[in-house]
Amino acid sequence: MTNDKDQPITSKYLLEFTQKYILPEVRTIVKEESNSAKNEILTSNDKLSVKLDKILKEQAAHSQSYQRLEKRINVLEEVVKILAEKAGISIDLSKI
Repeated sequence: MTNDKDQPITSKYLLEFTQKYILPEVRTIVKEESNSAKNEILTSNDKLSVKLDKILKEQAAHSQSYQRLEKRINVLEEVVKILAEKAGISIDLSKI
């Protein structure tokens, strides 16, 4: 086997050839593949971030709704206690 100058191929020639022609191509291919994978990951993360934001907003809304309901229940329990006392009825709301 000979090189482009019709001289025998040496390990030095192979190293130089690899560094000059093969490695730059390999770097380019790896870079393109890495960029493609990175873009897919970032796009996927963006979608997940949007979903998470939506879930967090819904959770906050549910929490506020539960707090309002709890306040209303407490007020209604007080009303029931007062009405029960006026009617002479004994009610233990802790068992409900």
